Amino acid sequence: MGPRPPVPGDICWIHGGLSSIIKAPMPIRNRHAALRIHPWLWRTALSVLIVIPASMLVHHCWNIFMSDRIIRSEPTIDGYSRALTYDPSNASTWWRRGRLHHYSVFQADIGAAIDDYRNALERNPLLGQAWMDLSDALERAGRPGPAREALEHALEIQPYSPLIQWQGGNFFLRRGDLPRMYACFRTACRYDAAKLGIAMETAWKVDPDRGGILQKLIPDDFRSTFRYLDFLVGKNELDLSVAAWARCMKTPVPPEIDLKPSALFPLIDRLLSDNRTAEALRVWDDVLRKARTGLSDSRLTQFVSPENPRRPKDLVWNGSFENGILRGGFDWRYTQESGVQFGVDTGIRLKGLKSLKVAFGGTNLPAGHLHQIVPIPDPGSYILDFYVTTSGLTTDSLPYISITGYPDAKGATARSDPFPRTTDWMRISVPFAVSQASGSIRLSLNRDPLHKLDNRIRGIVWLDGFTVRRDQSAAVLPR
Repeated sequence: MGPRPPVPGDICWIHGGLSSIIKAPMPIRNRHAALRIHPWLWRTALSVLIVIPASMLVHHCWNIFMSDRIIRSEPTIDGYSRALTYDPSNASTWWRRGRLHHYSVFQADIGAAIDDYRNALERNPLLGQAWMDLSDALERAGRPGPAREALEHALEIQPYSPLIQWQGGNFFLRRGDLPRMYACFRTACRYDAAKLGIAMETAWKVDPDRGGILQKLIPDDFRSTFRYLDFLVGKNELDLSVAAWARCMKTPVPPEIDLKPSALFPLIDRLLSDNRTAEALRVWDDVLRKARTGLSDSRLTQFVSPENPRRPKDLVWNGSFENGILRGGFDWRYTQESGVQFGVDTGIRLKGLKSLKVAFGGTNLPAGHLHQIVPIPDPGSYILDFYVTTSGLTTDSLPYISITGYPDAKGATARSDPFPRTTDWMRISVPFAVSQASGSIRLSLNRDPLHKLDNRIRGIVWLDGFTVRRDQSAAVLPR
């Protein structure tokens, strides 16, 4: 007779059955039959396989939760230390505690910071900023060799991080390695334009080869190069400014930048003040084309090829006010004030479709509210022609047009007669001579202020058809 059927609670039988299964391997067919006899064994085994890992996962999640909770409520060295007792495998926690040791004003401990950084990097060697912080801590600890190795790791892991590249540039700056400094600063500025200003100032102080800064530091894009151009103009480095502008001309303007000719007015003014008229004209012509104004200045040919028979005869820009007045560069300049108003008039005109209307509102205005810098290619004799009409001008001091040398006022001196109080269109010609001291003249609408009671000027002046041409009846003086 076979064994009796098992009954619940028969532990001895179960133990004996399991032992016989384990100790006496049976054929596969019989084994499957035995397992079919005891399906509860599978349920027990599966339960064990699920419950144990699940409990471990819950425990691990609990530790992470507690660690995060402690850090949020107490972001101090002690707080991070307590958090690490729950979750010592978190590389970020080690790194952040290291930063507290490293950069704390009151509890700085460079040695502890180095240890924490190393613990963080053992757990996650791809923490680029942790390598960078380790480099800084090692450098402060007087270990430049290991510091450089850590820095190289950081640059290799995150080669496009502007923060790491910037810190790397400063490291190489302190070590006197200017080529590596430039390489890091250039990359940092390419991805974070806000750093370019400090980088330019730094390079200007430490590198005697200032002419090479453009190539070594400034990213080859329009925005960065133009910012460096402004920096150079502010330092009155005209040769370097012209070189920076030449690079701008080769670089496309980004769609988000609305380039205006006025952006180059400071450079043009500096060149004119230094009597570098031909270079100022070239920059002026360049920016007119670069800004897509549809304009160009042909007067430059008189400076680069004075014998060209096709050179323009008129030296005044926008003499009939047909183009929009740019109020700078080689165009007309004026300032809007309460005592005088400037504006283009299409109703009263003589040449073309427009004239310039100047309305005086009853103040004792000084001189020079409207002027233009006119380039003069050669010293010698010239003639200014223009047209004027007036209506209701008051006071004994009436407006007139004056000519002075520029930048040296003594290079030319002439003036027209005062305008009539009221007149129809009339032509006024003013002969003048330009000496070698001036490469340009300043053409101005002037009025001498009065020092009596009736000194407030009112009325309107219209101007049109300005031209400056050589006086062919006089010999041209050699420069």
